[in-house]
Amino acid sequence: MIRINLLPVKELEAESVRRRELIIGGTIFGIAIVLLCGVYLFQWREHSRLQNELTGLRNEIQALNVKVKEVGDLQNKIKDLRGKNKIFEDLSKKRVGPVRVLESLSVATPTSLWLTELRENGGNLVINGLAMDNQIIAEFMRALTNSKYFANVDLVEVIQEKSAAPALKKFSIKSALLYQPAEPKPVGAPVKAAAAPTSK
Repeated sequence: MIRINLLPVKELEAESVRRRELIIGGTIFGIAIVLLCGVYLFQWREHSRLQNELTGLRNEIQALNVKVKEVGDLQNKIKDLRGKNKIFEDLSKKRVGPVRVLESLSVATPTSLWLTELRENGGNLVINGLAMDNQIIAEFMRALTNSKYFANVDLVEVIQEKSAAPALKKFSIKSALLYQPAEPKPVGAPVKAAAAPTSK
């Protein structure tokens, strides 16, 4: 007698469905693992690139900081040199200033006027002298006023000198001394035009 062992059809179909689900699930899982590995590798490469770029930027910043420091040092040196140059120019002007003041005073002195005393104190000058008349004293004062080395020229007093044989005038003048007068403006310097009057 032959025995045939037949499995139920439903169990076979269920087994087939389970295998199909396992295969699909494994395939999806594998694809997910591959995708995750790809994303990880991409992010790792991007991170490495950004890290290298950041290192390069930091190196450039350090190089720029060194250059900025060098520029700052050069600016300080230029500033020091300009200050020393200005001091040197001021000293040169002060050295030749008194000579030019005396030269200007000599040019301004008329022939009929004699200087008897010069006193300078803190940039203020007192000039005492003798002149033939008041007109010569006025001429002397005008010449001093027109000189760039004298300012605020003022007549202190005029006294008739009685002891001298010709009638001489004894005078005293005070003035401010400008050893370093302001440089004259160039001829082509722009001049502000006066505003036109508005008619009402």
